Amino acid sequence: MALFDNMNMTTSGGVAPGVVDYYERTLVENARPEMVHGRDAQKRTLPEHNGKHVQFRRMIPYEACTEPLKEGVTPEGQEIRQTAFTAMVKPYGRHVELTDELNFYQLDNMHQEVAKLLSDQAVLSLDTICRDALCAGMNVQYAGKKTARSAITAADKLTPEEIKQAVRTLRRNNCQPFEDGFYHAIVHPDAIYDLTADEQWIDVAKYQDKEKIERYELGCMYKVKFFESPNAKVFKGDAYLFGTTAKLTIASCDEAGRSVTVTEALTPDDARELSGKLVQAGGKPMCVDRVDWAGKKIFFRWMPEGGVSGSITPAGGGADGAPVYGTVIYGQNAYGDIELGMGGENVKIIINPPGSSGAADPLEQRGTIAWKVKGFTCVILQDAFIVRIEHGASA
Repeated sequence: MALFDNMNMTTSGGVAPGVVDYYERTLVENARPEMVHGRDAQKRTLPEHNGKHVQFRRMIPYEACTEPLKEGVTPEGQEIRQTAFTAMVKPYGRHVELTDELNFYQLDNMHQEVAKLLSDQAVLSLDTICRDALCAGMNVQYAGKKTARSAITAADKLTPEEIKQAVRTLRRNNCQPFEDGFYHAIVHPDAIYDLTADEQWIDVAKYQDKEKIERYELGCMYKVKFFESPNAKVFKGDAYLFGTTAKLTIASCDEAGRSVTVTEALTPDDARELSGKLVQAGGKPMCVDRVDWAGKKIFFRWMPEGGVSGSITPAGGGADGAPVYGTVIYGQNAYGDIELGMGGENVKIIINPPGSSGAADPLEQRGTIAWKVKGFTCVILQDAFIVRIEHGASA
C-alpha cells in the first residue's frame, strides 16, 4: 500500500555525480530559451564569496560637441560617466520527496520525469521574476487614450497605432534598438490574436532570411520584433467582491458623507470582507472604510470631486474587472539579471537518495530531488528604455 499511499515519492540506491551534472546541464539548457522575459537582459555572473549584492552599470551618453577644435590646442579629455545599480540577489528553489518503494516497484526511473517537472518550475519561476521586474516600470502607455488601468476595456486593443506611439517614445528617449535593428516586445497570445489581424503585421513566414528567426519570434511591425509568451503579464481583478458577488450597483452617492448606497442586499459577511478593501467605484480606485450592511451603504476613505456612479467592482484589472494585458517594448540595456550558467555555477539539481538523511530517515525510506538557484534578481536599468502598453484583448 505504501506504493500507492506515497505517489509523490520515489527512491534510488545512489546517484552518480555524472547524472547530477546531466540534470544540471539540462536545467540550464532548458532555462535559457524558455526564459523569454530574461532573453535580452544585461547579464551578471554570481561568483562565490562576493556577498549578496550584484552591481549593474548604466552608461551616461555624451552630449553633442558643437565647438570646433582650435589649431594646435588639444581639448581636455572627457570622463567616462556611469551610474551604478546595486541589487540584492536571493536564492530560490523547491523539492519533491521520493520514497524507496516507488522506484523499487516501478518499471521506469522516476528521477528523470521529476527532474523535468522541477526544471519547468524553475524556468517559470525565474521568468516570472523577470516579468514582474520588467512590468514595474513607470513608463506606461494606456491603450485607447485612457488615463488609467482601471478604465481599460476589452475594446482597447493592442493596435499598430499603439506600437507606433511606443516606438516614438523610445526614440525620443534615445533608446538604441538591438543589433538586429529592431526593438523587442514580449506579448501575450491573446494580444497577438488582435495584432496579427492587421494588414501591417509581417509574419515570420514572410521573412526573406528565415534562418535568423529566433525562438518564440512571431513577426514584426514598425521596427519591433514580437516574442510570444503565455507568461506575459496580465493584470486581473479579484474574481468576486465576496462569495459570488462580482459587482454592486450604485443607486445613489453622498459626496459629502463619502458614501454610496447600492441596490443589492448586503450581509454581515459582505461588510467584514469589504471593509478596508481596495475596489473600483465608477471606474476609480477607492478604499472602503466601513459598511452599513443593513442600510446598504458603503463608506469610503476618500471621495473624488463630483462623486461616483455606475458600479463597484474588484480592483486590480480594467473596467468592471476586465483583464488588462501588459505588453513591454524595450531596447538595449533596459534591464539586467543574473546569469544561470556560464561558469557561475548558479544552478543545481540536488538529489538526496534514501538513507542520506541519517537519523532523520532511520529506515532509508525517503529521498528528495530539488532545484536550486543560489542567487537571482532582475532590475530595470533604464526606465526610459522600456514602454509598457496596457491594453485589452478580444474575448
